[in-house]
Amino acid sequence: MATTDSKRIPTWQSNQNRHTRFRTIVSVLRKYNVLSNLARQKHPSQVRMAFEELGPTFIKIGQILSSRTDIVKPAFANEFKKLQDNVRSDDFSVVKQTIETQTGKPMTDMFADFDERPFASASMGQTHHATLLNGQKVVVKVQHPGIDAEVALDISLFERALPLLKYIPESSVVDLREMVAEIKRSLFNELDTSIEVRNGTRFYRLNNHDDIIQVPRVYADYSTQKVLVNQYMAGTSIQHFLAKVTAADADENHQYDDERRYLAHTLVTNFLKQVFEDGFFHADPHPGNILLRELKSSDIGYTDKAPRKPGHLGQRTLPPYRLVYLDFGMMGAISPALMDGIANVVIAVTTENTRQVGKAILAISNRTGTVDEEAFFSALAPFLGQYYNSGLGDIDFQGLLFEMVKVCRNNNIQVNPAVTMLGKAFGTIEGIVEMLDPSLSMMDVARPFARKYMREHLNLRNELEDAALATLQGLRDMPKLPSRLLSALDTFENGQTRVNIVFSHRQQFIDRIDTMVNKVVLAVILAALIVGSSLLVQSHSDNSWITNIGIFGYVTAVVVIIGLTIGTLHSWYRHWRRKP
Repeated sequence: MATTDSKRIPTWQSNQNRHTRFRTIVSVLRKYNVLSNLARQKHPSQVRMAFEELGPTFIKIGQILSSRTDIVKPAFANEFKKLQDNVRSDDFSVVKQTIETQTGKPMTDMFADFDERPFASASMGQTHHATLLNGQKVVVKVQHPGIDAEVALDISLFERALPLLKYIPESSVVDLREMVAEIKRSLFNELDTSIEVRNGTRFYRLNNHDDIIQVPRVYADYSTQKVLVNQYMAGTSIQHFLAKVTAADADENHQYDDERRYLAHTLVTNFLKQVFEDGFFHADPHPGNILLRELKSSDIGYTDKAPRKPGHLGQRTLPPYRLVYLDFGMMGAISPALMDGIANVVIAVTTENTRQVGKAILAISNRTGTVDEEAFFSALAPFLGQYYNSGLGDIDFQGLLFEMVKVCRNNNIQVNPAVTMLGKAFGTIEGIVEMLDPSLSMMDVARPFARKYMREHLNLRNELEDAALATLQGLRDMPKLPSRLLSALDTFENGQTRVNIVFSHRQQFIDRIDTMVNKVVLAVILAALIVGSSLLVQSHSDNSWITNIGIFGYVTAVVVIIGLTIGTLHSWYRHWRRKP
């Protein structure tokens, strides 16, 4: 992609463009103090203005981060949602050339009608209404020419700027390298439309016509790496319905009560089906990606039926509205092993036992260093207590997710990326549900799904065999208990008992003691050096080389003392800057 475009440009000109762009990026980053602000998670408005000034690639980066509250604070996520694409749409001749070059066919062989004016234009591409030769209405998303090379250049230059982080004391608060790597994957995945084609095809197969859920068909035969063709579906963003609901609540109008409760329950049930049955879920279900389509009596599907709820026979007529999912560029996949772990977390939350929940989280996470489990459980307790004791509308899920990921990171625990993506999607859906039906708890609906999953995947034979082996081992050890008890009492009576005391942060304590001892030893050596140098200078004033040795001792002591002073002041400064 990027290499093809670069071959058309002379090498000297390409390098000149690269250097010019690099200077621009560095200048804007310095102007708005972006790296420091990101590392310290402060002044989000400055970072947003910098991204807007840097253009399409950085605008897209901000939009990606707006949905990643596991990486940035909610204040940053909310600020990045204000980013607007100020991208001029391409002329129709350019769009036509891209489509025909990518597909290898004239547009007249594919479309009976194609609207030359786009109805939307964003950082990566623009979208047009069109009609296939068979009469099917579609929307066609076409990438801007050269956007792949521009993104590749900007990302490579941003990576070159990362070494500057070592000069920022607060860079340990957020792993900017990890953040850039995640953004790079997201951007390059979005540039490769074939990934979205596969995602959309799979999501359509699993969820279309699940109750009132509808998914537009992806036309893979017409789609390429830079062209995406989807079935057109009428409807308006569910955000408009949420505004109606808010206005109705203010007026104490109950005309939408039945519809909002049905929509809320359907969203939750379908999302949990995606997680626990499909293992493949929409990772960005914000209101802009969900349409609400109100049906008229003359519309196809108005009289569609669906199976009744478990325990009821026959079928029921669906209500006259549909929920339509859009945009399949960001999807999450869950392996069977990870699904087991997530089900255990959900079930553990039911017990409201922090230790059990913490162990379930540890089971689906990676350890990047020594983990003090007791310290982790203690740090986890306040967040879980907040979730246990608060209603759905009282929980800042974005803040909760960010703080929990931060707690894990501070305890050398790396949360599985699929889990953080699921948590973010869960919070987004929960935000919509809270506005539709605050009385509905996603956890209450999730527990039956988790229990059902555990029942269906429980290997009863293996469990019985394990229980039988444990019981047999216990029976074999039981006769030995009296002799072991007598042996322990004899040891205690003879004064041979030893008690091992384990305290948290033992290694940090030992390191601090070691540092203090080293400083004391160094101070003694410096004192001896100064005293010895003084004796040499005073007692051998007539011997120049011995006097020089004494002076050299003075100079060495002064240099070491200055170095220690600078190091101490720098340590104090870093500690001060880390304070909130």
